[in-house]
Amino acid sequence: MYGNKSFVILLILITCLSNAASYAQSEVKTDSAAKRKKSFVLYVGGGLSYYSAPINTQPIGLQTNITRVGPAATFRLMWHPQHQLRIGLETGYTNFYSYNLKNGNINGKVSLTAIPVLIVWSMPVLKRVSVFAGFGSYFLTSHLNYSGQVNSKTFSLGSNIAVAYLQPVSKKLRLAAEAKWMNAFETRDHALSLQVQLAWKFLEW
Repeated sequence: MYGNKSFVILLILITCLSNAASYAQSEVKTDSAAKRKKSFVLYVGGGLSYYSAPINTQPIGLQTNITRVGPAATFRLMWHPQHQLRIGLETGYTNFYSYNLKNGNINGKVSLTAIPVLIVWSMPVLKRVSVFAGFGSYFLTSHLNYSGQVNSKTFSLGSNIAVAYLQPVSKKLRLAAEAKWMNAFETRDHALSLQVQLAWKFLEW
């Protein structure tokens, strides 16, 4: 039920983006499709994420020290057509959380990492502000180092929503500050990420 609600919300957001893009294109005659060029833009960057979901520190009775803040990175390729709504692919890496545990003289560590693979839509809402909405999969890996190492992998449908401010550095390069909400809704893992990225328009025609 939780996953279905998240998926419906994401579809509504994408539909709103599409309708807004069509409206803006029809209303703003001076910024017509004929005056814009097609291009590919690559976003690469990183920052920190904060894991906001509950953490089940099993087995019960062990001393734990939870870290909810971890590194996050983004690799996003966007196609900018001659209208406002853009589409692309996004992946990256996020360390959702980790915690140390101790049972007597035995120390251990547990962590959860994620690699998203998402189809992403975006559109500019202000001169230097763009919004992004993505849907796809999160590949999750639980790492356990406690009297040996065990890695457990799982798969979850998920989404993300982001807002980015882009500051021009040169004709083809921009510096972006981005806030992103990541949501692996099948496993109910979610986090807020703050990142600094470089946006490079490497191909234009």
